[in-house]
Parts: sequence; structure tokens; C-alpha cells
Amino acid sequence: MTAEQIRELVRDFALALNPDDPLPHLEEEYTFDEIGVDSMSFVDLLFSLERDHGIEIPDDDLPGITTVGDLVTYVTAR
Repeated sequence: MTAEQIRELVRDFALALNPDDPLPHLEEEYTFDEIGVDSMSFVDLLFSLERDHGIEIPDDDLPGITTVGDLVTYVTAR
């Protein structure tokens, strides 16, 4: 996946969770909480990445992924 595809996936995911609060522009320094993705929803996002794109993120790596940019960097490095 490209960085733009990951950002689009996160933007669409956040919009589905919060349809009344669309994100006009998704900044990489936004935390997931800032875009309305709580910890349970974050797990759903990770399952989506694994199921739909074959990207598995081990539990040990999760503490290092706190922002949109962290996720983009992590996934594009794989």
C-alpha cells in the first residue's frame, strides 16, 4: 500500500465512525483519538488492514503507532 492509500483508508474509516464530523484534511500528526478512532475502533482498523490488505501488525509493535503518520510509516516500511 502507498502512503496515500493508507491515509485514505484511515480517513474513510474515521468518517464511517463519525459521519457528522468529516475530516477535510488528515494530518499525519493527528492521533487516532483526535480523529475519533478510540482504542476499540483502532483494533477494528487493524483487523481491516489485515483482512483486506494482508498487513499484520504484531501486538508488540502497537505502542509505537499513536498517530496517522506512525501507521503510514509502519505499513509502508513493510
